[in-house]
Amino acid sequence: SACGSSKSRMLWLVLAVVALGYAAPQLNFLVAKPALRGAGIPLHGTSSSRESTRGTHLNVAFGGMALATLGVVATRRQQRLGTAMRAVTEVAQVKLSKIIGGKATPAPPVGPAIGAFGLNIAFFVKEYNALTADKVGEACPCIVHVMSDKSFKIELKTPLTATLLHKAVGASKGSGKAGTDIIGTITVEKLEEIAKIKLADLNCDDISRAMKIVHGTAVASGIKVEGYEEWLATSVPKPKSIMDRYGPGVSRLPAPWGEGPPLEGADEAEPEPAEA
Repeated sequence: SACGSSKSRMLWLVLAVVALGYAAPQLNFLVAKPALRGAGIPLHGTSSSRESTRGTHLNVAFGGMALATLGVVATRRQQRLGTAMRAVTEVAQVKLSKIIGGKATPAPPVGPAIGAFGLNIAFFVKEYNALTADKVGEACPCIVHVMSDKSFKIELKTPLTATLLHKAVGASKGSGKAGTDIIGTITVEKLEEIAKIKLADLNCDDISRAMKIVHGTAVASGIKVEGYEEWLATSVPKPKSIMDRYGPGVSRLPAPWGEGPPLEGADEAEPEPAEA
């Protein structure tokens, strides 16, 4: 702050004056002219002695001023560094979901969303297109982390689940009547492929539950999954209650789907058929 800066300058000036007062009487010998051989040492009060004392005082004064100047410069530099370190903080996030890899332009929705925070739109478009050069034409959503110094960081995300499902069945959009109007059909293998793509952005670490999440989006979009009921019978069963939830990881999933203990009754042998 301005008050802290003024106090720092005053402190350095006081230190310089104190150093000047203590050093002045001790530094006469640094600038005194040596006596000529056989001429003796100049007496106190002579012109030579007065010139030496005057030169000493000037040198010490300039040294004190230099010390004070260095102190002020060091204080300002420290303040600038501290301000710069505090400035680089994240202030907002901008999510761009309808953006195509390698084909971003300053037009909406990119321009208005980025320009609202004072970011360089042209630089963002150039950097985004470079990051998605290997995904030209594909949907590549991203999250833009806006920093307080007007810089930004781009975090690429996986395509929307609905977009991947619509592409799999060759449709441009989903059904307006989920459950009654079917726009296409995919296999369980295709469902697993899409789940693997979306796994990084889902709140789970295993493919089995990721496939269930993707299947929910497929039903909402009017897409039927062949063989899903048969696969569901062999997948992770639902927990008995909310207190028995498995969590996002695999450590609490029951065996053989995860690292937890098997479910009760899973190891019991199947009853033998009765004899006729």
